[in-house]
This record gives sequence, structure tokens and C-alpha cells, in this order.
Amino acid sequence: MSAGLTPRLLRPGALALALLLSGCISRTREAAAPEPFVFRALDLRQQSATGQPAWDLTSPEARYDLNRRLAQARRPRGTVYRNGQPYLNLSAESATVIGDGQAIVLEGEVRITLMGRDPVRISADQVRWLPGQDLMAIDQRPVASDRRLRISAGSARYHLNQDRLELRGAPLLEQWQQNQPLGATRAAAPIRLRVSRVDWRPAQGGIEAPGLVRAERSDSGSHEPLRLTATGLSGNLRQGMLALQAPVLLRNGSGSSWLRAGQVHWTIQQPWLTSAQPFRGAVNQLQASGAGWRVNLAEQTVLVSGDCALQQPGVQLTAGRCFWHWPSGRFSATGQVLLRRSAYGQITRATQLQGQIGANGLAQFSSPGARVDSSFMLPPPSRRSGSPPQAAPVVF
Repeated sequence: MSAGLTPRLLRPGALALALLLSGCISRTREAAAPEPFVFRALDLRQQSATGQPAWDLTSPEARYDLNRRLAQARRPRGTVYRNGQPYLNLSAESATVIGDGQAIVLEGEVRITLMGRDPVRISADQVRWLPGQDLMAIDQRPVASDRRLRISAGSARYHLNQDRLELRGAPLLEQWQQNQPLGATRAAAPIRLRVSRVDWRPAQGGIEAPGLVRAERSDSGSHEPLRLTATGLSGNLRQGMLALQAPVLLRNGSGSSWLRAGQVHWTIQQPWLTSAQPFRGAVNQLQASGAGWRVNLAEQTVLVSGDCALQQPGVQLTAGRCFWHWPSGRFSATGQVLLRRSAYGQITRATQLQGQIGANGLAQFSSPGARVDSSFMLPPPSRRSGSPPQAAPVVF
């Protein structure tokens, strides 16, 4: 009885037929599958409907399986064209070409490089490329980067004809202030943003990240990281401008200092955070508000550009502009400065006041070299019958 048949009782006629079939099978055993053809090189080229080059793929060695219509290539290199001109280069450790190029699976250190003055590289462990759909599905560790930006995600889809890279699975955006070599090992990024999804146009620069944005800036010279949250992000990375959607909350690591504002514009290269909308904030016991502000992340300064107002226990200050350097605590106020102290009802007017904001958030003010007008009420003496009336406020 031939292998694979289950033994059972058979009628004499059936037994004879089984023995006959067994003999036939043993004499006509299927021959082993043919070995795939091995070629010294692979050179695939595809043209567009207008006759221009669309894409090509080459390899120094390939194996072709005629039955399955599969070509397996080692160290493939390729080019994708746009309007007949090279648009991006690609490379991998291996490639599997299905049919006549209906689908191409790239595996092992896949590199897709968008060419130009500011190149962008997309890397992954595996990419499924569908040339007919101008689509690359990137399911294993996709990372997109240029000289200052890196975006990593759980999965990605690159629509080549639309210049749109869709990154999903909690993408992480990392930003450096100085240019970094593509593909090189980089130090920890000082700016990190976590978003729910990202649509990025690598060639044009446009970026959209709807949903919660959580950002953190760390600096070796500061004691605490600076954290930011927003409800969305949009802008253009090529132009170095991003808009953070309201409400935007900026705070230090402990939460003792915070600033809440409307839409905020982020100039990446400087880097600055600016807003022309009203804000409120606090540094421990010091409350602040204003009509607009700018944070210089590199120099760690805050400028309140209009209607600056500060309030702490027993002291209120208003001015046209205020400036604060948070590592040192240095503070200055300019433009129709008005300082009110509850003690003795003191009122001070000046064109400029300087001060120091301590770790507890309380500010002390001075006016070296500036003209100051002050008035205050002396405490009334104990009055007896017939004593003279209270003196008027003393003005300096």
C-alpha cells in the first residue's frame, strides 16, 4: 500500500484495484520540483503611459522561479522617477519581485531617499511596494528623517504620486537645532513631540498632526525639562514654521511654572514660541498675564509684548513690556510701569523697573539710574481729642 493511504478492510475487487493503483503510483512518482533559474544580474525597467521612465530595479544576482513567477534578488538598487526625472532612490538587502513587477517586497535595511537639496530618508525593515498604485506600505519600524528632523512610528504608508507620508501608531517627532548626517547615529534630541498621527509631505514640507500633541524640551543646562501640550499641530517643516492649536499649555517639569495661551506659532530654527493672543501664567506665587508673548527656548527667556501684568501677595505691577530670564531670575519691565504695594498704599511710576524673581516666585524690584515717582500713605498716628487731621500722602 502506498504511503499516505489509511489502512482499512477492502472487498477483493477493491483490494485488487488498490494494489494496481499502488503499483502505478510507485512507478510514476512525481519528479522533484525544478531548481529556480539563477541569473547573474537583474534589470527591471518600467515606463509610464507617456513613454517616460517610471521606475527601475537592478541586482547583481537573482533567482527566478518559473512556476511561482517570483524573482528573488540580492542587494537590489532602484530609482523612482517623476516626470521622467529621478525622484527617489531605494536600496535593501533583498527583494522579491512578484509577476512582472505588480508587487515588490523589499527586506532588510530598506532605505528610500528622496533626492534634492534637502534630502529625506525613509528607513524600515520591510516595505511592500505596489508600483501600479504608487504606494509603499511600511509595516516594520518606519523612520523618516531629514538633517534636523526624525519621525518614527508603528506603521506608515507612502503615497508617491501625492507626496504624502502617513505615519500611524503613536508617531514620535524629534528635532535637532544643528544639521545631522542622514543615517548617522544621533545624540538624544533636545525637542521631542508625541502625537496620535502625522501626515507629512516630504518634498513640499507640509505637515498635519490632528489630536493631542505632547512635547518636551530637555537641556543639559536647565534643572527641569520644559513640557508643552496642544490640541493639534500643522505647518511646514521646509519653512521651519509650525502652528500649535489652542489651548496650549507650557509648564516646567514640576508644574510650578506654567503658561496657558491660544494658538502658538513655533519657529523651529531659532527656536521661538510666539503668540499674539492673551495668556495667563504663574511662577509659584507670582501670577502673570499679557496680550502677547514670545519664548526663546535656546536662551530660556520670556518676553511679554503687551499689557504685561504681574501680581503677587501685596504687590501688583503693570507695564507695556516685561522680560524674564528664567534660569537667573532676572526681570525687567518697561513702558509706563506702575507698581502698587498694599503696604502704606505705595504707588510707584517709572519708565523702567528691574527685579529678581526668586525660586519661590516672589519678585523684588529696583530702578537703578531711572527716574521714579512714588507716593505712599503714612500710618495715622494715634489721635487724641483735638488732634490735627491726618496728613496728605507723601509724594517723592
